[in-house]
Formats: sequence, structure tokens, C-alpha cells
Amino acid sequence: MPIFIKLLSADILMVRSNKKKSLSDVFYLLHPRLLPVLLVRISNVLTKVNLGILGKIVALLNQILFGCDIARNAKIDGGLYLPHPNGVVVGENTIIGKNCILHQGVTLGDRGECHQGNDPRVADYVEIGTGAKILGDISIGRYARVGANSVVLKDVEAFMVVAGLPAKVISVRSDKDYLESS
Repeated sequence: MPIFIKLLSADILMVRSNKKKSLSDVFYLLHPRLLPVLLVRISNVLTKVNLGILGKIVALLNQILFGCDIARNAKIDGGLYLPHPNGVVVGENTIIGKNCILHQGVTLGDRGECHQGNDPRVADYVEIGTGAKILGDISIGRYARVGANSVVLKDVEAFMVVAGLPAKVISVRSDKDYLESS
């Protein structure tokens, strides 16, 4: 349970940092950008304590209410931010680092039946744009950004900005030096 509280606290801080108003943590739990993440956390905990059927019901509730299909077994560090959770799909073997932003319609998963279990690994502080698809056994480096509607099929190094179909490096983040020193 302490891990659940730690992850949820990081999620709340991420929502709070992206909002101008200051509300108490209780109200943040009802925030439409945090509630789907809360359901993911609950589903994950229920699955880990061998209450898989309840975890599956909570995950299904997330799908019905928010159109957000995040697998119960996905490993997601604290600070997940879903500005608009509709259409977000995360595969069960996906690993997501801390303080990542997934915009509407993002898919993180394998490439199909012959590649099952080969889901992406997303490092810390990554932002993935609306409609982007990251498919297969690939890594996205820390502080990377993936442009809207991109299809990423190869590794992306830290601080790179990629876009396109298939995604190609279009720039290196201009704030790289600042981010490395902090």
C-alpha cells in the first residue's frame, strides 16, 4: 500500500503542476485528468494482491467511463498525466517512467500476434503527442517528445523530438542543457 500512495501522490503532483488553481488533494482525486489514473492504480493493486477479477472490473470501468484501456500489468511509475484520456491504450508489458504525459489516442503496444509481449519502454519525463503509436520492443529515452500522429517503430534517444510516419528525428530539445543540469 505505501507504493500505491507514493505513486498516487506523484500523479496528483503532476496534475497540480499542470493546473493554475490550487485545490485540496481530495478534490484532485475527482479531477477528470486524474480519475482514470486512479482507476489504473487501483486495478494494478487489486491484480497484484490476487484479486484479478476485481482488477479487471475496475479496468473495464475505466474503459467504459473514459475510453482509457490501460492494462492492469503495465508498469507505470508515478506522475502519469493524461490531459485527455480518451483512446489511450497501453499494453500489459509496457513500462512507463515517471512524470510522463500521454495525450489523447496514444497507443503503446506490440506489433501483433507474432510480436506479443514486446511492448515499448518509455523513460522518465517523456511526452507523447495526440494519436501517436509506439509499437514493438523499443525504448523511448528520457525527456524525448513524440509528435502527434507519429508511428514510432525504432528506439528514440534521450532529448530527441520525433515525428512522422514512420517517425524520424526532427530536432534535439532546445532545453537539453538545462534539463541535464537539473
